[in-house]
Amino acid sequence: MRSNARSSPCTIVKRLRTALLALLIAGRASAAPATPASEFQLTLRAPESPSDQRQLYLNAAIQLALDKTVASHGPYQLLNSPPMNKQRALISARQKTQPNLMILAGPAEARAVGSLAPVRFPLMLGVTGYRVCFVSPQAREAVASTRTLDELRQRFSLVQGTGWADVAVLRANGFHVTESPSYDSLFRMVAKGRADLFCRSVLEVQAESQAQAGLPDLVLDRTFALHYDLPHFLYTHRDNQAAIERLTEGLQRAYADGSLQALMRQHLQAPLQFVELHKRRLYLLRTAPPPDIAFDYRSYKLDLPGAPR
Repeated sequence: MRSNARSSPCTIVKRLRTALLALLIAGRASAAPATPASEFQLTLRAPESPSDQRQLYLNAAIQLALDKTVASHGPYQLLNSPPMNKQRALISARQKTQPNLMILAGPAEARAVGSLAPVRFPLMLGVTGYRVCFVSPQAREAVASTRTLDELRQRFSLVQGTGWADVAVLRANGFHVTESPSYDSLFRMVAKGRADLFCRSVLEVQAESQAQAGLPDLVLDRTFALHYDLPHFLYTHRDNQAAIERLTEGLQRAYADGSLQALMRQHLQAPLQFVELHKRRLYLLRTAPPPDIAFDYRSYKLDLPGAPR
């Protein structure tokens, strides 16, 4: 019996239904909502070395600010950059090598790199302006015998990290300052007498003393402290406006409810006991040039025992 080569009307209808169903499914797939945006990511600068603990308060404050904005801005993920010094980190922020890379820096440091914008909040609450100094074995007794700022800056050499904001301030106040790009080498330079003084924030110096305990010739001077206006801000690429706005809002909330000050006091309690700021001669330095920041950063502060009012 010869088969019928022509399809029956019933078969044609089935084929049309199948084709229409496939088109309908494809249409629904193309109209489906896009995959939700990925979780907000922010990159923290990794320590330069295993002994580098300078980021502890900074990272905790950033996390506090992000926590304060979860309800309004959603969840977040914190990432770490590769280890790098500050100058390299600022360049990485300019080049956007990591998502929303945040670097704590002075305005002049960031301006020299270009393409960066600040989170307009003084995260350190003025604490970074109080400095005590590691002193070389050769200069220890001579430094302790000084009684004036003029004596100090005329007789002794200082070392600082390459490009640090302190360098311009110290030189503007008459100090001889040598720069070095390696954080750990700064301690060795003083311990070996290649520089007389390495001055550090009161927030950092206790942890650094413990981390550098392997340098027996590195000692902390106990006789004087420096104070100068040294505002630092978080900087990131200027395109990262969503991250800048979120951190600004979060830090303002944390300051308004007192949780940021409480965090700073927690990190400062042991260091302040260690440096005994109230027992030292305090020399006030002028700031030059003045920071180019268009808001009153000095209104956000934390008073320290022994600090000038």
